[in-house]
Amino acid sequence: MADPLVRRGAVSSLVFARVVYAVNWLNIGAIYVLVEPSLGVGTSGLGTLTAAFYLGLGLTQIPGGVMAAKWGAKRVVVAGVLVSSFAVLGTSACTTLTQFALLRFAVGAGMAMVFAPAVVLVSRHMGDRTGPGVGLFNAAYDFGGVIGLFGWVVLASEYGWRESLLLAGFLGILTAVLVFRLVPNDPGGLEFSVDRSALGAIIANRQLVLIGFVTLGVAVGNVLVSSFMIVYVEKSLHYPIVAAGLVGSMVVVLPIFTAIWAGRMYEKATEPKTVLLLVLVWSGLALLMCGYPSIYTALASSVLAGVVAGFGFTFAFSAAKDVNPAGARYDGLAIAWVNAIQLTGAFFPPLLYTYFVDTHGYSVAWEASALLCMIFVVPLLLMARRPRG
Repeated sequence: MADPLVRRGAVSSLVFARVVYAVNWLNIGAIYVLVEPSLGVGTSGLGTLTAAFYLGLGLTQIPGGVMAAKWGAKRVVVAGVLVSSFAVLGTSACTTLTQFALLRFAVGAGMAMVFAPAVVLVSRHMGDRTGPGVGLFNAAYDFGGVIGLFGWVVLASEYGWRESLLLAGFLGILTAVLVFRLVPNDPGGLEFSVDRSALGAIIANRQLVLIGFVTLGVAVGNVLVSSFMIVYVEKSLHYPIVAAGLVGSMVVVLPIFTAIWAGRMYEKATEPKTVLLLVLVWSGLALLMCGYPSIYTALASSVLAGVVAGFGFTFAFSAAKDVNPAGARYDGLAIAWVNAIQLTGAFFPPLLYTYFVDTHGYSVAWEASALLCMIFVVPLLLMARRPRG
């Protein structure tokens, strides 16, 4: 076990990288209102940008997990942060929707290389404590989300959305340097090769597939609220953009606390399925609330979506690591597989939502999204009572 000071430095650098990672994930939703007229796109164009990002995230999860198993988690985390950060820098110069969508795909692809290996590193340097490690990492994401959603509204309104993305990209590069310097090198050498039977066991594992679909259900509410709540409050409810940013940021304020609490709860929970069922029901309710156009229902929706996200993602990713049938070296790959299912599927809700906004209005779009969220109760019911390997 590494020296405590080294371990603290490693965890701190990874947590800071996760904060900036969240900024670059979510700040685009904060500045959509400003990007829309610059690029000359409507609501459906914003849906395309969101879908491209989640496709990049989803399709690169498994390659990222394989690279982590082959070359080591630290190397892949640093590479992924650099790819996403340089792509963010590129978005600041975009002049067309196509350019922006391709670069948002690249941002997502880089981030896909970061999450699962970083979870493994954080857990390793916290003494292999799965629940608290995932909880801390998710809380860092939500803290960064507050900065990305609310802070970037203020920053972009004051200095311009292009300048705000330049700053975000440079911050990402800084975190890559810190992780490279402060996280110890991975054990083992580069001669490790991925066992195809282990890869097949992970991909074919029924519980991991079901966890992936349940996590997608949790993501429906989180993706839509974090991506479109600010635009909805500003354009449909006609509130100032700063007020809209404050409402939208609630989706990431509450999980700062609930994610850490959820990590501790997971270690003691006898039936995680019950918690995940409540998460799905409350996520659907959060979306349904926005069917009634009011600033108060929008705020309640954002708060509720934030509360349940902390529990849902922490329980799901902790369960994925514990279910992994292929051994500890493949923990990152197991989490990556669950994330791949969730994030690849997450490209569809923004397209559905923006389609209904354009054809039937915001109220119907929120209600249709709530129905979509509840469909994922079905794979939850098929999961084992205690999804552990």
